[in-house]
Amino acid sequence: MRSGDTVVGVLRVIRDTAINVILRPVAFFETMPRQGGFRTPYVFLLVIGLFDMLLLSLFEALAVGPAAGLAFAVHAFVLAPLALTLSGFVLTTVFFVFWRLMGSVQPYETAYRTFAYSYAISPVTTVMGFVPYLTLAGLFWWFALLIIASIYVHGIGRLKATAVFAALGLAMTILVARAEHYVMRHGLTQPVAHISRSAASTRRPPSSI
Repeated sequence: MRSGDTVVGVLRVIRDTAINVILRPVAFFETMPRQGGFRTPYVFLLVIGLFDMLLLSLFEALAVGPAAGLAFAVHAFVLAPLALTLSGFVLTTVFFVFWRLMGSVQPYETAYRTFAYSYAISPVTTVMGFVPYLTLAGLFWWFALLIIASIYVHGIGRLKATAVFAALGLAMTILVARAEHYVMRHGLTQPVAHISRSAASTRRPPSSI
């Protein structure tokens, strides 16, 4: 993305990039530029995250009412940029440590690009998260992308990358499965789309809780 690019042009690039990550992940990560600055992947992460919030707002409006959807959208769009910025760098740092321990020689910038572009599937997994336990399929998908990126971007062996990220994925799957079980058990009509998204529920728990 260049400084002279129009908003429409940037959005088209982001759309095409997301489609490539979703449909052709091996080809995408194999040819992904390892360097070039943080701005392009950061803008990609931010736009995808805001689109994600828009989807959640629409679900909230349909389930609870337009006022609730609007209130959620206002809060989400105010807080989302900061949350996406912080979580992006924090999670990148965690994965960077894992990749270095596994033998990657790629710099932090490459790790950030890897994480940011793997976020392309988030709007799809958000929709999946409103079907009971499909959130788990979304997690499997995301960790599959991280395995692919580990192999084709960071040069890590297939067996090692699969073992490490499968273990991480299993741990997170257990946490999410327990969260969803709690939600379903206590009468919430929608499962948790992501661990941090309590707003995915469309009703409050019974007053007896």
